[in-house]
Amino acid sequence: MRLLALTLLLTLSACGFTPLYGTHNGAAVEDRLATVALDNIPNRDGQKLRLRLMDRFYGAQAPQTPLYKLGMSYSSSRENLSIQRNDVATRARLTMVARYSLTDLATNTVVLQGSERAFMSYNILTGPYATIAAEEDATDRGLTQLADLVTNRVALYLADLPEQ
Repeated sequence: MRLLALTLLLTLSACGFTPLYGTHNGAAVEDRLATVALDNIPNRDGQKLRLRLMDRFYGAQAPQTPLYKLGMSYSSSRENLSIQRNDVATRARLTMVARYSLTDLATNTVVLQGSERAFMSYNILTGPYATIAAEEDATDRGLTQLADLVTNRVALYLADLPEQ
């Protein structure tokens, strides 16, 4: 059993696998993420998304002198599912989309752009308060997922850059 585990570890190290949040090209990814300035995102959900991004990009450290700027737009839509014979929906799905662009401030060129999607569903209950709470919970889960996806995309880009 130990021989199998050792063989597996040696094979994994030989394939070029490196953890994202390790040291790449002489710098830690956390330090590189701290050099990204985050633009404001309109509306309440946009503000919540920006706060989640700030947690992931800066963590406990203060933002450093910005080398990049992350611009983002956010949109969401709701679709009713599980419609009963009396035209009452009992389930809904939120589709959330974050479009982002990373701009190098030294050259003022967009170096990375894309979009991420999150799909969250929730039950539509008979009580209005319970439905509102379920929708807010689904929105919060979706915003967290979007923040994770965008952070991973930007971190992967920054990890491959040579040391500055």
